[in-house]
Amino acid sequence: MMITLAAILALHTGLAQADGWVWSLYEDTRETVLAREIPDTDRLTTTLACAPGSGRVVVSFYDLPARAGFANFRSGDASGTAQMAAGEGSDPFSLTLRTDHPAIANFTATGSLEVVAGDQTRTITFSRPHLAKLRRFTEICAG
Repeated sequence: MMITLAAILALHTGLAQADGWVWSLYEDTRETVLAREIPDTDRLTTTLACAPGSGRVVVSFYDLPARAGFANFRSGDASGTAQMAAGEGSDPFSLTLRTDHPAIANFTATGSLEVVAGDQTRTITFSRPHLAKLRRFTEICAG
């Protein structure tokens, strides 16, 4: 009985940690950020950031180092190529996308965007409860 209870508690604890990841929207007049994080911790995997009205979104993956070159991105049947930021040291892997690109329109509608650079692939996914944040973010960023 104790082993079963311990297994259930371990499973429940693991689910609680996995469920702790959320998309948080931070609005400001200078920069708006949509971050995949566990609130009130230093755990952060991905951000989408823009200057309001700029028409550009910087997508950053904090689990990959910055590098020069190009990345392909796709959402639905729309795809494109973007130059990656050539950072140094602890800079995240980043690329800039235009908000008027058809892949961004698909991303906003479906909540799924795939980014491929060399042998690295990352998929950004928004579940239904967080799609409204993505739509609000895109609306703020649009030029």
